[in-house]
Amino acid sequence: MRNKKYVLLVLMLLVISVSYAQPGFDDDIEDVAPIPGLVIAVVAAIGLGTAKLIKKK
Repeated sequence: MRNKKYVLLVLMLLVISVSYAQPGFDDDIEDVAPIPGLVIAVVAAIGLGTAKLIKKK
């Protein structure tokens, strides 16, 4: 179970770091993150819910 938590932590950190990594754009293009923070929060909530369901079984 402990390994699953570490894997989940690493995956979440990877997703967050990739979502913030974006190239520089010209001045006429709006710089926005490809994945908004709300989506990251929803994915994290789904991950925690799934982990709790697995733990219950």
